[in-house]
Amino acid sequence: ISTASPLSSFRLLVPPPPPACQGLQGPRAGGRWPWWQWAPRMQWRWRRRTKVESIVSQALESRATEAVPMLLREDFTPNDPVHGLMHLPNLVKLFVDTSIFQRMRHIKQLAMCSYVYPGATHKRFGHSIGTCYLAYKLVKGLRHRQPELGITSRDLLCVTLAGLCHDLGHPCYSHMFECFVHRLGAEMRKRGPAAGQDAGALLEEANRYESWSHEKASKVLLEVLFKDMQGPLQEVGLRVDDEGDDFACVAELIDPPKEKLDALAERGELKSRWGEVIRGRPAHKAWLYEVVSNWRSGLDVDKFDYFRRDAYYLGIKRQFDHERYLKLVKVIVDADGVPTLSPPAKDKDTLRDNMLELRKTLHHMAYQHKATKKLECHMLDILSMIDEHVRVTGEGGRKMKISEAAVNVDTVAYPKMTDTFVEALLLTGEQPGLERACAEYDHRIVRRKLMRLVAHWDLPRVGEGFTERAGPLPVPDGDSVISGVLSGYQAAAGVVRPGEALRAVALEELRCSVVALHYGMKEHDPITRVLFHGKANVRRGYLNAGDAKPLRHKVFVFWNPPVSEPSDVATLERLTHSFNEWASRLIESHEASAAAGRLPSNLAPSPSRWTRGEDATVPALAQDAASSVSAPVSRPTLRSLRIQASCPPNMDDLAFGSLPKRAP
Repeated sequence: ISTASPLSSFRLLVPPPPPACQGLQGPRAGGRWPWWQWAPRMQWRWRRRTKVESIVSQALESRATEAVPMLLREDFTPNDPVHGLMHLPNLVKLFVDTSIFQRMRHIKQLAMCSYVYPGATHKRFGHSIGTCYLAYKLVKGLRHRQPELGITSRDLLCVTLAGLCHDLGHPCYSHMFECFVHRLGAEMRKRGPAAGQDAGALLEEANRYESWSHEKASKVLLEVLFKDMQGPLQEVGLRVDDEGDDFACVAELIDPPKEKLDALAERGELKSRWGEVIRGRPAHKAWLYEVVSNWRSGLDVDKFDYFRRDAYYLGIKRQFDHERYLKLVKVIVDADGVPTLSPPAKDKDTLRDNMLELRKTLHHMAYQHKATKKLECHMLDILSMIDEHVRVTGEGGRKMKISEAAVNVDTVAYPKMTDTFVEALLLTGEQPGLERACAEYDHRIVRRKLMRLVAHWDLPRVGEGFTERAGPLPVPDGDSVISGVLSGYQAAAGVVRPGEALRAVALEELRCSVVALHYGMKEHDPITRVLFHGKANVRRGYLNAGDAKPLRHKVFVFWNPPVSEPSDVATLERLTHSFNEWASRLIESHEASAAAGRLPSNLAPSPSRWTRGEDATVPALAQDAASSVSAPVSRPTLRSLRIQASCPPNMDDLAFGSLPKRAP
C-alpha cells in the first residue's frame, strides 16, 4: 500500500456497488457486505497500516541519521553534462570549496586544442569531480557486491579523495606546461655549466626539471589541503593506525610507484614485498591502487572520465560505456596471490575497440593534430619569454620565475599559475619586458599566423616500406631530424625550383616533435595485463595480444620564419624535399645495419611476463645510426612513405605516398 495516497481520497477510490449487490445483507444472507458497510472497515485498516509504516519509517530514518555522520551523507549533488546528477559525500564539497581546488576552474583540460576545436573549453575542475564520482561509484558498488572484501568507509573515502585531487597539481595549460619545464631542463643540460658553476650541480638541476610532473605537485598541494581539513578528516575517521596510513594512501593512489610495483610483479614478489613500497594499505587491498591510477594496465576511472568528457566537448561521436565496467568488474586474486580488478572476459573486445581505440582516435584527431602541435610550439616560445621577465611572489615574499615556482612547487606562487594568469599578462600588455611576448601572442595565437608544416611522417612499421628482416625502425630524436633536414637543404635547391634564389634557414627556425600513438602503455597492449574472469568467478588469465595494433610513431617538422620575413613556397618545398631524402636515407641505413648484423642491442626482443613470451621492444635511435643518415647515398627505387606537407615538391608523387626521384 502506498503511503503517498491521502486518506481523504479513499472514498473516491471505492467503485460504486454493482446493481446485483444492492440490498444484500452480508454473508449470512448468502451475499457480500454492502459497500457502505465494508468501506469504513477498510478505512480503519488503512489508517492502522499507515500509522505502523510511519513509525517504522521514522525509526529507520532516525537510525540511519545516527549511523551516518553529516560529512558522509550524499548531499553534494552537482549536475554534470557527462554523468548527469552525481551524489557525493559532503566531505567532497568541503574540498571543492577551497582556493586550491577552485583554481582548476581556470585551467583548460585540453590547453591549445580549444583553438582547433572551439567547443573544447572544458576545465580540469569538472574532470576532477567526474573522476571522483566514478571512483566513489566503483568502490561503493564493489562494497555492495563483494562484502567479503571488507571495504571500510576509510577505504571508500581514500579512493574518493584521490579521484578528486589527482589533478590538483596541473599548472597553466595542463600537460603542455610539463613539456615547457622539460625543455628548459634539456636546454640547461646542453648549455653546460656557466663560469664558476659546478657541473654536478647543473646536472642535478637539469634532472629536477626533466623529471618534474604535475603528480608531484598534486601531492604537495594535497598535504596543504590535509592540514587545512584536519578537523573534518578526523571527524570522518581518517587516521594512521594498524590498518594503514590514510593520508599516505591518498597520495599513493594518485601517483603509485608504478616502476617499482611492476618490477616486483615481474619477479613474482609483489605480495611478499608489498609493504616495502606501499605504506597506505596492506597487500590484501592492493586492488585499491588500480582504481584512480591503474599501475597494471592503465584502465582506470581517470581515463573513463576524460575519454568521454573530451570526446563530448570535441564533438567526436564515439564513447566508451564505462557504466558496464563499473557494474561488472570484480576483485579476484591473481597467480601471485594479490587481489586485482577483473572485468568479465566477454568484455575484452569491448575494452579494446571502444576504449583503447578511442584513446588513439582522440590523440590522432585532437591531441596530436598538426594545428594543435603548431599552437603548442608557439605557446612554448611565449612561455619562455614570460619566464625571462615575469616574477611571481612565493613563500616569504620571495620572487621567482614561473618555472622555478613549478619545479619547487612553492605553495604560495604555484597556485597562481593558471591559464587566466598567463592570458591576462599577454592580453593587457602592462607587464614591463613582455612587449615581445605580447606581440608574438597577438600575431601567432590571436591572428593565427602559424608556422608551416614541412613534413608529417608516420614512421613505417615492420614490413611497411622496408624489409621485415631489418626489425623495427629506430625512432629519431628531434635534434637528429632537424640536423638531417638542414644538411640536405642546400642540395635540394638544385632539384626544387633551381632558378630561384636560396633563402637562408636558421637552426632555431625549425621545430620537430616526435609523438607516439598507442593504447597508453607504449608498445605494450594493456589488455594483456588485465586479469579477466569467466562465469562463477573462474580466473581466465592474461589474454593474448595478437589482436592489438602495434605502436605508431609520428614525426612533425615545422618551419617558423620570423614575423618580418613571411614564409615562401620555394623554401618550404625545398625543406620538404630535404626531409623526404633524409627519411629515405634513415630507412636505407637501418636496412644496411641489419644486413651487416649491426642491429643495435636495444632492438633485441625481451620477453615479458605480461605478454607470455611475445616480443615487446621499444626502438630508440642509436648515435651511430643518427650520424649515418647525414651523408647522401644512392637509392635505386622509390619507397612508399606516409609523408604529408603543406607544399609537397611533387603533388602527383606525394598523393600516392611515394618520394620524388632523386636527381642523378
